[in-house]
Amino acid sequence: MKWIALLLVALVATGGPAHAATEVVTYRTAPSADVGLPFWCDWGYDWDERCYRDFSDRLPVGGEPDKVWRSALRFPLSPIPRNAFVLTATLFLSFDGVCLGPRKTERPCPARNYTIDVHSVLSPDWLREREVEFGPRYDQATFWAGALRRLSWDVTDLVIDWVAHGAPNDGLLLKLAETEEDFNVSGPRLPSSEFANAALRPVLEVTYWPG
Repeated sequence: MKWIALLLVALVATGGPAHAATEVVTYRTAPSADVGLPFWCDWGYDWDERCYRDFSDRLPVGGEPDKVWRSALRFPLSPIPRNAFVLTATLFLSFDGVCLGPRKTERPCPARNYTIDVHSVLSPDWLREREVEFGPRYDQATFWAGALRRLSWDVTDLVIDWVAHGAPNDGLLLKLAETEEDFNVSGPRLPSSEFANAALRPVLEVTYWPG
């Protein structure tokens, strides 16, 4: 980001980078909560049966015949001091080739591109309302579904708001890009915090100066 580059230039001018570099802290944390949330579901009498929340070992992002899946994650930030200067914040998730399949099953992903957007969640209680509110897009990741890979999103500005400005940390929302999201378009099922292979679980990585 441009403001970080300008800050580093200022530190060089004042003879501060050598001292500052020794103070940079890297904070890596797993989610304190994550869940798959159904959207665009018909509010019929059987809503709870068809439009359940997915607390499984995978986070669905994509469309089924009767709903569109989006997933929410919340990360604990209390270990970061309020007067810390956040440099970077990156959300990491893994794509291991698994996509939504019919009737609650899983299937290999078709060989195509997917774009997943990340938004801030604006609802403190994810389960109180049938659809959580969320803010504008912060970043997006486009990837080829024919190859396994680690995905990343830059959420630096959002984490600065949470840490330095006291904005409510209600979590992050993952959804397919506007041009891709629809019923029956399928989409990836990304390993969640419950996934057996810990190396594939979601992580938020924040680097900061303690202040």
